Amino acid sequence: MGPLQHLRVKQIRFTARVLGCVEEFSGGNRLIRTMAHARLTAPILNAMLGYQRVFDDLPQAVAAANPYSSGGHDAMEAGALHLRLSKSPRPSDYAVFYHIQNLVSGWSKIFDLGGNVGNLFYCYNRYLNFPPSLVWQVYDLPKWTDEGRRLAEEHGEKRLQFTRNWEDASGADLLLVSGALHFFDPPVYHMVAELPEKPIHLLINRSPLIAGPTKAAVQDNDNLRTARVLHNRAELIAAFEAIGYELMDSWQAAELAFKIIGKPEFSAPSYSGLYFRLKPQA
Repeated sequence: MGPLQHLRVKQIRFTARVLGCVEEFSGGNRLIRTMAHARLTAPILNAMLGYQRVFDDLPQAVAAANPYSSGGHDAMEAGALHLRLSKSPRPSDYAVFYHIQNLVSGWSKIFDLGGNVGNLFYCYNRYLNFPPSLVWQVYDLPKWTDEGRRLAEEHGEKRLQFTRNWEDASGADLLLVSGALHFFDPPVYHMVAELPEKPIHLLINRSPLIAGPTKAAVQDNDNLRTARVLHNRAELIAAFEAIGYELMDSWQAAELAFKIIGKPEFSAPSYSGLYFRLKPQA
């Protein structure tokens, strides 16, 4: 980023902090919400908030974030963050442990969509002691699959594999989408629907699901600004049910939240997790 972009980022963050503080006062929430929706003030507020506003779709959010980001999903900073966070389970990981602990011994393949360098394999294996025959296959950007292979070889870990072929998810015992659902366009349910054989179990974790219509936004994190889809919760569940899945459980990933100034309908006070199982064919 150049000096003007750095200055703009500081202005956007300052504006968001000030407006966020106003929302905390009595009546402030109503005031900011009115400004965010009023015909005269909404364009001004959107201009001041820049990339920290709501967008109609993911490409719009990506276009807004790109001029102000030192890197996207393939930035080394992003990889280092994921590795650091996977040193120990986060609270929402325990819901995943609960659902797979008694099943994994009979599984042959877990497909980890957006799994970086296999962070969750290393973390989960310490607690679930995966069988030697299990294949944990990660799908991600080439930079991370290459680095993941190098790390797996370094650790002598043959269960951990990497692919750039989405159809390798076909027939997996589990499709795990942790912290990644909101980065994909077309949506993951469209991707799953096109597989020759759908995974039996599907676990989504740490995704911002909202009450309002599906939109997109930008997460502002240090030097990284990454666009994401804000899926309407009910629509997302219905979309997976429409392709043959049944919702078995849901939970909050309370360690994460996402806020849009003045628009609580597009905010996620906590991220969410969902567990689906493929319905038996009649």
